[in-house]
Amino acid sequence: MKKILTALSLLLLAGLVLSACQPAAQPTPETIVQTVEVPVTQEVIVTEVVTQEVEVPAERVEIRLSGWAANPQETALLESLLYKFNVANPDIVVKYEPITGDYWQAINTMVATGEEPDVYYMDIFQFPAFAQNQVLLPLDDYMAESGVSREEFIPALIDAFTFEGATYGIPKDFNTLGLFYNRDLFAAAGLDEPTDDWTWDELRAAAEATTDSANNIYGFGVPADPGRFPVFVFQNGGRIMSEDFSDTLLDSAEAVAAAEFYTNFRKDSVGAIPGDLGEGWQGTLFGKGQLAMVYEGGWLIPYLKEQFPDINYGVVNPPAGPAGEGNLIFTVAYVISPNSKNPEAAWRLIEFLTNEESQTAVLTSGFALPSRISLQEHEYLANNPASAAIFRGALTGAHPFMWGIVGSDVNDQMGKALERVYVEDQPVAEALAEAAEAIRNAIQQSQ
Repeated sequence: MKKILTALSLLLLAGLVLSACQPAAQPTPETIVQTVEVPVTQEVIVTEVVTQEVEVPAERVEIRLSGWAANPQETALLESLLYKFNVANPDIVVKYEPITGDYWQAINTMVATGEEPDVYYMDIFQFPAFAQNQVLLPLDDYMAESGVSREEFIPALIDAFTFEGATYGIPKDFNTLGLFYNRDLFAAAGLDEPTDDWTWDELRAAAEATTDSANNIYGFGVPADPGRFPVFVFQNGGRIMSEDFSDTLLDSAEAVAAAEFYTNFRKDSVGAIPGDLGEGWQGTLFGKGQLAMVYEGGWLIPYLKEQFPDINYGVVNPPAGPAGEGNLIFTVAYVISPNSKNPEAAWRLIEFLTNEESQTAVLTSGFALPSRISLQEHEYLANNPASAAIFRGALTGAHPFMWGIVGSDVNDQMGKALERVYVEDQPVAEALAEAAEAIRNAIQQSQ
């Protein structure tokens, strides 16, 4: 055993918003490097020296961690957590290998050749194919040995990475959809602001009251987006796919009625799609004040802060439909390769990155929402009501944004069906029946 003295000099340039340094150079096997972010309220150069004595075993195991390349702030947060892991686990060397190109193409190629990282990011949309092909390591035994319970995580998240009764991923963070509304437009229309108890009727009435088509202002955004529309199907008691993903229910009575309600906003000129107003994304139109309400995720919060800092807005859960509440969950997990030579070390890394302390760091960074249910009462959410609304969305009526092995075909056909309704004036039932037929063909071809 020998002693290593590790010194870290951090040179951070921060502005009015949170910023972080570039990732540090790749550490040698006997050097632990920390990258952290320092929030400030004015432009300032901050230099900090962190000195810590770490006892390094003579023999250390190496594991590889891969994810897609995030923004510099998120990368800095991960680097900081990895530093803390290395200090607490000096017998393990974590080699962080972010993938900057096509992440899924790279991961699929590595899996095919047995060269995938020990630990890597798994998006919920991709999970069914990996689970069905048995290229992920079940984690239940490791969880039991470490005393980690599924009940510690938001149920909809941990269930999303469960296949045939086994847990294959521990969710790292998530997003849901919230109803973003423009407070000034509501005030001008003499309306009370939305609450979590709203229903479809109140959503429709508010869209009518806030529409001012003469000034290109519409009440509600209704894009032909498979990442927005399914919420209405869930709220109407329907599903996009059968529970075992063997069939689509997109042409069911519940889905058709939900699509009628959704597309009628535009048909009746109290809603709009982005193209109607010359933009590609409704988040921009919301920032400009041309849409009074939109369904978007937590990603809209930093965008508005940067691009439209003067907008006065609020966020609540999506209004309930005839069958109750419904939402979509977008989530990513850490998974382990069954080819890992050091699965115990890989599990220790996942356990550390998803423990309460690390998840608290994720939450207070403002970049993502944590997967641990205990953090729903954290003061950060009390002080950030918009993020709190997105967090609450995972607790009631939330469904994973995942449609089984032919998920890409399902998304494609949903989008095309809505476009045909909007552009070609195709009847809703006919458009969804056409989409359902194409999805069933894709299912058959995948078997």
